[in-house]
Amino acid sequence: MSDKTTNKITFGLSNVHIWPITSTDDTGKPTYGMVFAQPGATEMSFDAEGSSDPFYADDGIYYRPVSNTGYSGKLTVADLVSAFRTQILKEIVDKNGAIFENADVQPSEFAIAFEIKGDVKKRRFLFYRCLATRPGISSSTKEDKIDPNKSELDFSASPRIDNGYVKVTAEEGDTAYSDWYGTAPYEYVDPNAATS
Repeated sequence: MSDKTTNKITFGLSNVHIWPITSTDDTGKPTYGMVFAQPGATEMSFDAEGSSDPFYADDGIYYRPVSNTGYSGKLTVADLVSAFRTQILKEIVDKNGAIFENADVQPSEFAIAFEIKGDVKKRRFLFYRCLATRPGISSSTKEDKIDPNKSELDFSASPRIDNGYVKVTAEEGDTAYSDWYGTAPYEYVDPNAATS
């Protein structure tokens, strides 16, 4: 008998939102700026980063530690919104509206959330501490049909310094799911904490 409450497949990509990290305290806890949407997402991928190096003893693998250093990722969008360029890539706008890229300016870390559909339930993801490289620029002549350009960002998703969390997910129907795109990224709630 099939389980009608669990996804068999997932597909799609929507609702990409970004929170700039504006500062971190002495413990590494981030402070987030105002959330903004990044519409036009066409593709996202994350590859797990880390290692599993065996320690040999007694003529065999005695211990195998596994390290989690986060993910390397790629986000493809129709076009980057100006908030991403100015708040994350730190490009600056002059009084005439021109946007400048400065080689001496470092980009800002950010949190990113998005949604993937399933055959039963939608699933939302959030990565807490990302850093992106600037996208390339390309275009081609228009022919008999318009093939839209895309912006492709390479980025890393690292563990948070204060608590080690890399990502969190929630499915449609979870209490957390409805609070996903708040003024700050969703934070861990201790299941043993007293409720008021």
